[in-house]
Amino acid sequence: MQGSFRIGEWRVQPQINCVTRDGTDIHLEPKVMQVLVLLSEHQSEVVSKDRLLQTVWPGVFVGEDVLTRSISEIRRVLADDARSPRFIQTIPKSGYRLIAPVTFDAPAARQVEAELPSVAAQVIEPGRPMPQPVSLETTVTPARFSLRRAAVVITLLVLLSLTLFLFWFFRYSDRPKATAAYITRPLTSYPGSEGQAAFSPDGNQIAFVWNGTNGDNKDIYVKLLGAATPLRLTTDPADDVSPAWSPDGRFIAFIRHSPKQNAIYIVPAIGGAERMVYTLTDSTSWEYAGVTWSKDGGHLIFPDRTSPQASSALFSISIRTLAVARLTSPPPNWDGDWTPVVSPDGSKIAFVRGAESAARDVYVMNASDQGEPTRLTYGNRLVVGLTWTRDGKDLVFSSNRDGSFGLWKVPVSGGTPERLNVGGQNSYSPAISPRGNLFAYSHGTGTWDIVRVDLKSSAKKILTDQILSSNEQDAAPQYSPDGKRIAFQSWRSGEQEIWICAADGSSPVQLTSFNGPLAGSPRWSPDGRQIAFDSRPDGFAHIFLMSPDGGVPRQLTSGTSNDIVPAWSPDGKWIYFGSNRSGSWQIWKVSAGGGTPQRLTKNGGMVALASPDGQWVYYTRSGVAGLWRIPASGGEEQQVLTQPPSRFPAYWALTKNGIYLLSESGGKKEIGFASYADTRRIQPVHVLDHQPTLFSGLSVSPDQRWLIYADMAEANSNISLVENFH
Repeated sequence: MQGSFRIGEWRVQPQINCVTRDGTDIHLEPKVMQVLVLLSEHQSEVVSKDRLLQTVWPGVFVGEDVLTRSISEIRRVLADDARSPRFIQTIPKSGYRLIAPVTFDAPAARQVEAELPSVAAQVIEPGRPMPQPVSLETTVTPARFSLRRAAVVITLLVLLSLTLFLFWFFRYSDRPKATAAYITRPLTSYPGSEGQAAFSPDGNQIAFVWNGTNGDNKDIYVKLLGAATPLRLTTDPADDVSPAWSPDGRFIAFIRHSPKQNAIYIVPAIGGAERMVYTLTDSTSWEYAGVTWSKDGGHLIFPDRTSPQASSALFSISIRTLAVARLTSPPPNWDGDWTPVVSPDGSKIAFVRGAESAARDVYVMNASDQGEPTRLTYGNRLVVGLTWTRDGKDLVFSSNRDGSFGLWKVPVSGGTPERLNVGGQNSYSPAISPRGNLFAYSHGTGTWDIVRVDLKSSAKKILTDQILSSNEQDAAPQYSPDGKRIAFQSWRSGEQEIWICAADGSSPVQLTSFNGPLAGSPRWSPDGRQIAFDSRPDGFAHIFLMSPDGGVPRQLTSGTSNDIVPAWSPDGKWIYFGSNRSGSWQIWKVSAGGGTPQRLTKNGGMVALASPDGQWVYYTRSGVAGLWRIPASGGEEQQVLTQPPSRFPAYWALTKNGIYLLSESGGKKEIGFASYADTRRIQPVHVLDHQPTLFSGLSVSPDQRWLIYADMAEANSNISLVENFH
């Protein structure tokens, strides 16, 4: 199949790996498009998994997880639901079937052939009668006729060729010559998730992060290009991330993240004993923090904080003496600097900086004098991964600048970022080989659920069900005061917005339309007439109010600081929130009608909730496990629990009888309950089947029958390798 065709309301163009609906183009990976084409060629037929694998990946051994990821990507793009499919139906233990109608476009060349007689049809065969020419001449010998027709045909062909040449010359001669097309191949296809690829200095190997066949622990692996089995370098129970090769290729630096501390380590690239180089002050998640080597291999450059409340900045450490020097100073109250990468010639350092973790941009500075950095992008969006091109003229990064995550390129000299035509949606962590013609990136898929737990269940095992499930992240669910609706944040529209659905998960409706700046953390007012949430329209997080019936959001806080995760007082007069407007994260409050915010805590605070009786404000702190409380009128701060974990500061809820919260012990995560009278004892309620969603939360229905929370039911990512990259 070479031409375009339609599947339902979608137009598919295999030649450019693109599907289109309502004027919106979405590009697929070449292999994903091949899967879609093969299914379309056999519409309504069951295509076996073996046939799909052998046809799309001929001569290459890949597991079924690669095919599963491709099908999931097609479903995500076409907005198809595997449980109630309109396009692709899964046939258990067999394969897949395209059930939507397929309409093929008629090839233009064949239409022309059908309408016009061919040259061959005009040639007079020997022995056949001469057709009467449309001419004044009445007699023409066959020989003279053939010669005359041949001359006419030759003349017409010459004129046509000349016309085409002139058309090409004037339209295309001033354009750059085309280069070899990109070729995208799977580099890893193991069970679980692989990502954060890093090329070795000679370009023959890639270091990467893999959470293993059980998906329970992230470690550093090294894979020789073309080899099947990777070498595992680390085995610690903690998560190891952000691998970076030394310039001589002998060592790999990485960050180890554990509940107690984060630290930078070095391990030989061929395997061997690890060496801890530096203990990081910041104990929060370091999934994409980044670490890089100086050109001479004598120093490591990394982000850290001078205190848990300070902005993240870039530092360097000498491998020989372990002396540490500070390199950058972001503006006060900003989230700070992350993901450093040194240019190929060692003269510059690129990194991402943002006022808030969800609003970052790309910067570059000189490595020698560490002067004021130059800002290259102005998107105020998430940035996940950053790398230099081989010639050092451009930077490639992953960002959600236009909604979904994609790969972008920006000149170091300045200019407008350009989206690359590789990777498609949900592409992260770009890496470019020192050879320059190889490019690697991670491509992720996942399923997020909002799970409902029956707290009144009389069964031996507590009953749960999934009331919402999506291939785009749903999180932070909150019951309305009457228990009939749920507000939540979601990426379903391509941007993170606030949504509302019925209590059983039906009839989801998008509430906000910021179209870029993230909106999240919704909370209902006690009377159910307003929803408070945070959003980032100017790169800083602010608190907004909006009617659940729609309308224009009203901005409640402002300024060059970040205000997050609002919560109402029981009487609806005050809104509590976390803010770094004082230079550190504390709990503040502001009148629901507007006014000047008032600071409540002094020793740290991030996520707050008022007790049902209005007497106390409970809260968690940034980067510290545990729960505290303070009188609503101000006063002494006291710790009441050592949970929830520091990475999940919003996973708790208050009821009339006590506190439901996420607890973690021995790697197991479960929801427990502690009464106000005895917070030292946490009673187990429900063991989580999957990983909870970061910075999401719990909610309990007003009748205390149901508890809802968000988790990641399925997460997969693989690394793709692009050849002929330029």
